[in-house]
Amino acid sequence: MVAELRRMSGMRHLLTSLLVICLAALAACATTGGTSSGGASPTALAATPTATGNAASPTTGSSAPTATPTSASGPSLAQLTVYVGSGGGNFFGVNAQTGAQRWKTTVSGESNKPFTSNGIVYDATQSGYVSAINAGHVLWQKQADSSGGGVTGRPQLSNGLVYGATDSGVIFALDATTGVQRWRYPTGGSINGSVNVQSDGTLYAGSSDGYLYALTASAGTLRWRYQAAPIEFTSPTVSNGVVYTGADDGNLYAINTSNGALRWKFQSGGQIFGKPAVDNGVVYFGSNDHYLYAVSASSGHQMWRFQAGDSVTGSPVTSAGVVYVTASDSTLYALHESNGAKVWSFQRSGGFDRAWPVITQGVLYIGANDGNLYALKAATGAKVWSFAAGDPLSSPTVGL
Repeated sequence: MVAELRRMSGMRHLLTSLLVICLAALAACATTGGTSSGGASPTALAATPTATGNAASPTTGSSAPTATPTSASGPSLAQLTVYVGSGGGNFFGVNAQTGAQRWKTTVSGESNKPFTSNGIVYDATQSGYVSAINAGHVLWQKQADSSGGGVTGRPQLSNGLVYGATDSGVIFALDATTGVQRWRYPTGGSINGSVNVQSDGTLYAGSSDGYLYALTASAGTLRWRYQAAPIEFTSPTVSNGVVYTGADDGNLYAINTSNGALRWKFQSGGQIFGKPAVDNGVVYFGSNDHYLYAVSASSGHQMWRFQAGDSVTGSPVTSAGVVYVTASDSTLYALHESNGAKVWSFQRSGGFDRAWPVITQGVLYIGANDGNLYALKAATGAKVWSFAAGDPLSSPTVGL
């Protein structure tokens, strides 16, 4: 009997020990809740992109735009709109990812390259009108200046004012909300390029009267002017306290922004077109002598030059170590910034006329004279999509 009681007591101890072990195991499972099936904590899941995006970097140009993620740094291509105007007076908003038309409206005349900010796009036309457009709805459309000249360059927005210039030689500022003219500054010649407004409140513009002008952006008063040569089909670029502009005499001028003093000038073989681009201490610009030049921004020393099949008339654009430029041989060129070697080229019948590209998230957009807006992979030049507008297109811009 005693032996039986001892045996039963031992079994109770054993059962108690097993119960303790099971309870401990259950507690451990509750503490690690879900790791065996989910594999990540809720915090980690919240920081992970959803399945609607992808992990490829949009700057590599190796993935199609349909795989571009929505990142913390900006919207996806699907959220962006390509804005472009045509020679027939139509202005389009196109889905940047698919090339589908979002809306279309009409403006007064042939468009230049537009400017967009906070969902509103500002368009200027050869007939002299500036429009503010929101999702295809024209908020206002005003004649830029009473002189009646055509607006030939890209408008620019700063501190509530829209800036531009006319082929009658007038630099102007309009109220961005109403389109009412705030000030005007007449030069002694025509202006066929864009103005450049800087964050320090200075506006730069070149005129065929031979002067590069520096004005106060708020009131349009003259700060200084530099006499070069007729400045007709080129626009100024500003970088690190220097304004760079080309001229009809074939020179690229580098001028101090503070006082208008010349730092250096570089002689090309023909009239200079487009707006110079500055990247990593190098200035890129095209000339009527069929060359794209790369010169040192600090000294004006030539680094290299690339020969196209005709005049290099477009404004160079740089991205990820590549410089892109159009020429009158109906070709868009992609060249290595380091040595000017050709990466790829894209040719279309009729060419690109006044158009130059814009690059966003590894995709290049450009309007052509054949009436199409093209989206190309910036890394390879492969076509992603094209949008048929029906009339020759100006340079596009991309925004929300």
